[in-house]
Amino acid sequence: MALRITSATSKVGVVLVAVVLGFALGFFAMFLLGPTAGALTLLAVTVATVVFCGRTFRAEDEPTAPPRPAWRLTGGTTSSVVMAGFFILQGLSTVLALAAGDDGAAVAVVSALVYAALAAAYVLSAVAQRAGRLRAQHPGGVG
Repeated sequence: MALRITSATSKVGVVLVAVVLGFALGFFAMFLLGPTAGALTLLAVTVATVVFCGRTFRAEDEPTAPPRPAWRLTGGTTSSVVMAGFFILQGLSTVLALAAGDDGAAVAVVSALVYAALAAAYVLSAVAQRAGRLRAQHPGGVG
């Protein structure tokens, strides 16, 4: 049986552990290999967390047995929009750091692109969920 997490408390716990782990691994990599390695490690943990949470977290009204379609990252449209907004802000802060003269230009560009891709994935998830909900409400609709 596949791992499914439905409790809000457990979801918060998983995300907090991922944040602490990401910073710890990022600092460890930074001290051993330099700031570029630290930033890339934190970025990798972020992507891994998004993938893990998208595959295992389930909304209260969502079935736990079947796997989600690959495009569906959250249990609802609102949470997809919120996550997209978060990653848009994350990408913008990276671009602003680059514009302010941060020394890690290459890493900032990679980070901004990854955050933009994550935001786009959440936007796709929100749009597809909304379209599916509208089709369910209006079977045989226009078209």
